[in-house]
Amino acid sequence: MNSLTWAKLIRTCLRPEFAVRQIIRRFSIGSVDFRLSLQALDRPQYAFGVKQAIYLASKLKYPKVSVIEFGVASGGGLLALEKYAAEFGTRAGMVVEVYGFDLGQGLPAPLDYRDLGYVWKRGAYQMDVEGLKKRLKSAKLLLGDVRETVSEFLHSEHAPIGFISFDLDYYGSTTAALELFTGQDRTLLPRVICYFDDIVSDGHQLHCNRVGELLAIDEFNQQQNSGHTLAPFGIMNAGLMFPALWMEQLWVYHRFQHNDYNTYIGI
Repeated sequence: MNSLTWAKLIRTCLRPEFAVRQIIRRFSIGSVDFRLSLQALDRPQYAFGVKQAIYLASKLKYPKVSVIEFGVASGGGLLALEKYAAEFGTRAGMVVEVYGFDLGQGLPAPLDYRDLGYVWKRGAYQMDVEGLKKRLKSAKLLLGDVRETVSEFLHSEHAPIGFISFDLDYYGSTTAALELFTGQDRTLLPRVICYFDDIVSDGHQLHCNRVGELLAIDEFNQQQNSGHTLAPFGIMNAGLMFPALWMEQLWVYHRFQHNDYNTYIGI
């Protein structure tokens, strides 16, 4: 980390609420909702996405919903997603299916400048496939080229998708993952919460909408008709006590012609 990043980290750690939140997180004090409101848990964006997916599915009277992580790597995110799916799903009385997509061999070589080769390199984020499979309880690991696994997934039986984390790093891989939104209505909720891990800049990792995930999003929107779009979440009141960078990384896929898009869900 550079000196500016270190300075920000030190200032954050010196705040009184930081110590309290760390204690709550370490010992899992209180309900998962309480910890989420304080962001005193691992990957709060995953907990938030799962909770929102279950809420919408419940309002629409769906018996189950799917949540997905693109870019599993060592598996920390998928394990967290699995945990929140179980916690929130059990409380809501809903089945939450969890899927993780990954090449299983680390990052492939970047194809051109759009894949941001100055940030990521071939072979990064290796996975211990067998070791991770032993740690997973219910999540399904889908290994292989995302162009192929997404196509296969679209033709498989799965609950409607309500939350997706995109963490494939590359423009090309993210573009392929966005093909998931070409499925039929039954494969998706009318609004799908999306978290894009690589759309914010940190130090040398400078992004713009002509490269990486932001370019993939822009091109997706340009290629769609008025019935589909990816739009920033625009959180006004998420029930969270502290602002966080990940809130700016949330988007929503809107399928306006979905049979349930205009179904009233109340407050």
